[in-house]
Amino acid sequence: MKTYGFIKSWKGVLIAAFVGLTAVFIENFFKLPILDPLVVAMVIGIIMKSFVKFDDDIIFGFKLAPSLFIPIGVVFYGAVSLNFSNFIRMDLNSVFTLFIVFIVYILSGIILSNMFGIKEKAGYLITAGSAICGASAIAITSKAIDADADDVSVSLISVFLSALIGLFIVLPVVASVFDISGLDYAVFSGSVMQFTGFVKASVAGLSEEVKIVAQSVKAIRYVGLIFLIPLFASFAKGKLTIPLYLWGFLGAGIAFSLMPDLAKVLNPSFKIILNILWSIAMGAIGLNTNLKSLFTKYGMKVFTVSFITFMSAVITFVVGLKYL
Repeated sequence: MKTYGFIKSWKGVLIAAFVGLTAVFIENFFKLPILDPLVVAMVIGIIMKSFVKFDDDIIFGFKLAPSLFIPIGVVFYGAVSLNFSNFIRMDLNSVFTLFIVFIVYILSGIILSNMFGIKEKAGYLITAGSAICGASAIAITSKAIDADADDVSVSLISVFLSALIGLFIVLPVVASVFDISGLDYAVFSGSVMQFTGFVKASVAGLSEEVKIVAQSVKAIRYVGLIFLIPLFASFAKGKLTIPLYLWGFLGAGIAFSLMPDLAKVLNPSFKIILNILWSIAMGAIGLNTNLKSLFTKYGMKVFTVSFITFMSAVITFVVGLKYL
């Protein structure tokens, strides 16, 4: 592929920045937890790509943007998300349940992807997005495994749709049928829901104690990235691979866990910066995506894998809660 300099490709980066900032504005204007700016940015990018024909210089800018913004965002993500003190708030039974659900997410995601003929990298993205933290995990993993834009888009949208069904149908029905409430419901939501915003939405209106527990459980899942990123990167590249930015993620998490007062002051600003960086990156990925790839038999297979993987985690939690 012909190499274009940054000066020639700046228009593509600028367009991606516009898309990302628009998504962040939408999130802050409507203040709805389900409007994850990364998902919104990618959808806007896909729509723009469908109606506008961009030249090669601009397209190269779209391809360049994720490489620029994702690694930087990873460090901010570690600072705001990887809080090891969350382990202190969890009882051993909840930690054990969370660990089992996490393992089920990984095994079911990988096994089902193979069974349904999903491409290797897309399977890794589905698994990471489901087991860890939705769009954020997919963003980090996509960079580590050098995933194509189409793989990122179809995986993220599938995980997002599964999470929507989970939020509005699966969790309420399961909680009602099996009488899951209070702190058990907090652990349930934090253990199985893919997106942090969806966890918050699922416990909205409940007590502050329930909200804190749900978000603490969800936050513990971020630690899984330390394991999954090297694993999937090594599988995808056929050799042991530990992305350098993963050390930044871990270092930032440790530093802010040891300095909670500083974290309290800086985290609000860091979250804004993080949303902007990754929204730009996901907007650029959307601008690289072929819309037709989302509405194909293959796209339906990816969604099916994502949803069954989610249901496997839900069933595992319920069985663990009721019978272990």
